[in-house]
Amino acid sequence: MICMDPPRYGFAGLPAAEHVQAFRVLVSVFAVADTRRRETYCNGACGHTWHNLPTATEQP
Repeated sequence: MICMDPPRYGFAGLPAAEHVQAFRVLVSVFAVADTRRRETYCNGACGHTWHNLPTATEQP
């Protein structure tokens, strides 16, 4: 979204000092969307490998 050609969503027009903050907002939004997807569409029988990653406390 940030690097699309042509740029979309106004990110290209942001001052350079705001790029990190805008990226963090995007990551937060995607985290909420992913959590909702896990709770609805992927509940119980998910084949997405990124939804089945070990937690930081688990040993491989």
